[in-house]
Amino acid sequence: MAKTLIAIILCLSFVAPVPAAAPAQPKAAASQTKPAKPDWSELTLAQQIVLAPLKEDWSSLDTTRRKKWVKVADSHPKMKPDAQQRLQRRMKDWAKLTPEQRRVAREKYKTLKKLPPAKREQVKEQWQQYQQSLAVKAEAASQEAAGSQETTSGSSSQ
Repeated sequence: MAKTLIAIILCLSFVAPVPAAAPAQPKAAASQTKPAKPDWSELTLAQQIVLAPLKEDWSSLDTTRRKKWVKVADSHPKMKPDAQQRLQRRMKDWAKLTPEQRRVAREKYKTLKKLPPAKREQVKEQWQQYQQSLAVKAEAASQEAAGSQETTSGSSSQ
């Protein structure tokens, strides 16, 4: 979960920054605010396909975030296939997060952005080491599972 959360933060935070706290509006002014644009139905079919993981949350996004996501969708065809797959996977992961988890992710991103470049590089290296250790653990678990299957099938044939 932590790996997914960090990946989502790094990938999507540029399209979903934490907005500055807006001053409170009187109730009368708040009721007269324009609806966020574009509406889902106003997106092209290609944009809807790319942004499909966000369809359920689209109505809760403000205009700024919607426009940023539309830009992402528009740049999608220019991406390499692996980058397209990564984007789709991360959007799905982002959509699965609760609003609280998203808020925390945005705050962590803001904190990371404020770090000096040397410290950010250090965090990046630590993240890469963590990912490598997960890969090693997964490989070991896979080999262990394969070994136990051989033992089980070997003893049943005797």
